[in-house]
Amino acid sequence: MKYLTVSADCVKQVGDLLSVEWDEGKLGEPTAEAVLKALRNDDVMYDVVDEDWSGATSFNGVEVLEAEDE
Repeated sequence: MKYLTVSADCVKQVGDLLSVEWDEGKLGEPTAEAVLKALRNDDVMYDVVDEDWSGATSFNGVEVLEAEDE
């Protein structure tokens, strides 16, 4: 048995509940598509109200830094 120290490049899926400041005069109707676009373009201010860390983890690559025998 070996114990490894590994540097992992991974992506974690996290669900956030956001409170978004929406200006209908500037941004129009708050449809799902419009809100997503505004968030991606950094056109709105928001606060994270809650986070759900129960999402899946995807590993893209690893580098073994150290291996120790048991």
